[in-house]
Parts: sequence; structure tokens; C-alpha cells
Amino acid sequence: MSARLDCPLCGAVVVEGTDDIAPGACPGCGARYEGGESSAPDAVRTALAGFGADALDPAAVTDAVFRLTPADSAERGVAITSDARDDFYRWWLFVRAGDDGDVIAVLSAV
Repeated sequence: MSARLDCPLCGAVVVEGTDDIAPGACPGCGARYEGGESSAPDAVRTALAGFGADALDPAAVTDAVFRLTPADSAERGVAITSDARDDFYRWWLFVRAGDDGDVIAVLSAV
């Protein structure tokens, strides 16, 4: 089995050909991604912990990100997507850090 993860912010192929996708950064736009869970809310919760943004409400972030259009996501630098794999897919939260490298500020502004 193999999986593929594309960046929802720039369209770059982030990972391809493995089932073991680990958190990392997009090679196209540098957005960090975390998650890897079987549901979007769980992926956001995991991602917030990975980003050091535990103080943010996962339900509110999930709702806000799903309300963004693709153009809004690209502008704000935050999006959620699922990977493509032979079995049940996993969800991932992508965040492009602000100029100061702060992903928490980007997530807080959604």
C-alpha cells in the first residue's frame, strides 16, 4: 500500500509512495503539517499539540478551517486535507508560518 499527500496551499506533492507519513514541511511553500489521524477533529487536536498551540480550541479551529474557501486558505496560510491511500485516509492540518515563524498567530487569526 502507498499513500500520497499534496499540500492544499500550493499543490506540491509532499509525500508519495509510503504509508508512514510523518509530520513535516511542504517542499513547495514551507507550510508545516501535522495530524495523521482518522478524523479531521482528531487531526486538528494532534496538530495543535505538535505546533505547541494546545491553548487553542480544537473544535473552533476545525470549524474555522473548514469554513475557508481554497482562496481564503491560501491567503491565510492554513488548510486541512486528507491524504490519498489504499486504505482509510488520514487528515492533516497545514499551516504556513507568518513572517516571524509563528504558526500560533496564523491559527489564532483563522
